[in-house]
Amino acid sequence: MRGTFAPTPGAAPVLLVHGLGMSGEYFLRLAAALAATHDVYALDLPGYGTAPRPARPLDVPELGGVVAATVRALGLEAPVVAGHSMGCQVVVDTVKDHPGLCSGYVLVGPTVDPGARGPLGLGWRLLRDTLREPPRTNALVVRDYLRMGPLRYLRTVRHMLHDRIEEDIRGCASPGLVVRGAHDLIARQDWALRLARAAPDARFLEIPGAPHNVQHTHPEELAAACAPFLAACRPGPRAGGPR
Repeated sequence: MRGTFAPTPGAAPVLLVHGLGMSGEYFLRLAAALAATHDVYALDLPGYGTAPRPARPLDVPELGGVVAATVRALGLEAPVVAGHSMGCQVVVDTVKDHPGLCSGYVLVGPTVDPGARGPLGLGWRLLRDTLREPPRTNALVVRDYLRMGPLRYLRTVRHMLHDRIEEDIRGCASPGLVVRGAHDLIARQDWALRLARAAPDARFLEIPGAPHNVQHTHPEELAAACAPFLAACRPGPRAGGPR
């Protein structure tokens, strides 16, 4: 766990789930922006950041199980789970496979658009988006990628491309919010809209001028845009209780 921030009574806690190759560190600026109104947790998934490495890279459903176990271990009451990039796929599996666990979910720059469902297509989009990210963000991304290691990274890419978030999201009964930076070349507008429409109950919004890593480049704007949705999500029965 990268860090926690002081809770606000009555507000749903927020658990942040990072994307491929990353760690919870690139969420800390957003966590600080959200901390005025919410108890916020930034997670390092197994094999990422400073977390222990399992013998093999976990697939998306397994990572979703880790997020659910973390919610229960922390005793969080119906949190909002928020993911970025591949973390969105993990969040969707968490919500789908553990109904009643979360009061809502947020998907920021979700992958994988079927139009780029392949290492070459996705890699080309990633390269082009990198040119739109500031040096500070790119330095953080490169450091975390190197820390994960190329073999583990590539094996995890296979899991990410195999996962079908556009199908899984149909099983998410909790309210959702799909967000993208308006300049995001990885999660394009048509794809993000399609994903929001496939969900039983989800809305869509964009952050003007932001690239893929909007949570790091535009944390205040992202927090403000998500605030009405987060305020509407209220804790319910304790996580891990009867459902």
